[in-house]
Amino acid sequence: MNNDLLSRLAELDAAPRTEPSAAEIDREERLLRTVLSDTGKPDRSTGAAFRRPLVRRLAFTTAGALAAGAAVVAVAVAGGLLGGGSGPLSEAQLASWTSTPHTMSTASGEGSEVEKKCLEFTKDFAGAGARPEISNAEIRGSVGSMIVTRAGNATYCLMGSDGSGTGMAVSDVVKLPADQIELDTYGSRGEGDGLLNYALGSAGSDVKEITLHDRGKTIHALVQDGRWTAWWPKGDPEGLLTGTFTLTFKDGTTRTMDASKVE
Repeated sequence: MNNDLLSRLAELDAAPRTEPSAAEIDREERLLRTVLSDTGKPDRSTGAAFRRPLVRRLAFTTAGALAAGAAVVAVAVAGGLLGGGSGPLSEAQLASWTSTPHTMSTASGEGSEVEKKCLEFTKDFAGAGARPEISNAEIRGSVGSMIVTRAGNATYCLMGSDGSGTGMAVSDVVKLPADQIELDTYGSRGEGDGLLNYALGSAGSDVKEITLHDRGKTIHALVQDGRWTAWWPKGDPEGLLTGTFTLTFKDGTTRTMDASKVE
């Protein structure tokens, strides 16, 4: 190889490496979701079929690098994918949604059924023999959600009492400064009238309440044991957080921030 060619090759690599822009990261994530997602409708004769739907899961290192990718599955019931192919929950279940969560009673009724089905569902993540621990158990309308941890593996389960719903593996609670929150996982499932959005993460010890404002909706997250969880119908189809977070602290003060700034 002659010296002129070597010089030209060196010039091609002379520019320093730069961090990808937000737009480039978003394009890469869209491509990743496209590759992981089903391209066709599921066969309704199939038994407990699992899908990899659209998902955004973010984790930031100290250098600010982005890592994307998470396993998300839709629960199948009665021989097919739940929600008639438009989403994991029915339109009636989504219509019952309430902006404020209520404590889920697992002693009887819908809460008991949701707990039973979530415990059954999460066995696939850590095995039937692992002792489950439940946190952030809430109910909004006719749909319940909870974090189930088995053998150190945490799963977010969003479920109707009829067994329809979705779930995903989530990170452990992160130790944070008392007045800060962290965004672990957010995204969307379904489309059209079956669309739902979710977001969850960790919260510092002084954070008493977290309120999301997204596309005209006010969503009060459940804050418990250092973790916060929230879901709502018909947010951004791509699962993006487009509004604001308002934090209320134990001393009564508040702070509002753009959702895109929460990492």
